[in-house]
Amino acid sequence: MITGELKWYTVAETLRAAVHAELTTEPARSSVVPGVIAWDECDCGLLAVSVAQIYLTEQFPNPLAQRVGNGCDAPWEVAELVIQVVRCAPNPDDPMTAPTPAELAASAQEVLRDAYEMMRAASVKLCEMNAARDISDFMLRPLTAQGPAGGCVGNELRAYVSLPRN
Repeated sequence: MITGELKWYTVAETLRAAVHAELTTEPARSSVVPGVIAWDECDCGLLAVSVAQIYLTEQFPNPLAQRVGNGCDAPWEVAELVIQVVRCAPNPDDPMTAPTPAELAASAQEVLRDAYEMMRAASVKLCEMNAARDISDFMLRPLTAQGPAGGCVGNELRAYVSLPRN
């Protein structure tokens, strides 16, 4: 079982490495990051994993089952991990020219390939970690499209991972 003060970093880094290894087009930047994932340079690609929240609960993965008060008896600590792969979106050459259908189709293919590969990598790795008892349990949320915004487009996958409280 993963334990210790950096347990959530360990889980996040394990997922980052698994997704990175599965991506056909390697992103230029790949890291576990603090806080909300910033899209500050999407031109070369970005794979980022962050921990969005951590909570104590009596019933995984339900955050509403948190004990009111101090949670002394809650047996589970759960983290919500966010995985994003961000790419460049096709942009107009000038204000009067939209991206071509071919450029849009190529971008869609890249983003959908990323979606398939990140979902596959995360689910396989979490299943392996669960079977090895590195984690107590997990739940994947639906993968969602992100953007386009600021010239970037991509995918986001959220996972809830449970560890025994210690």
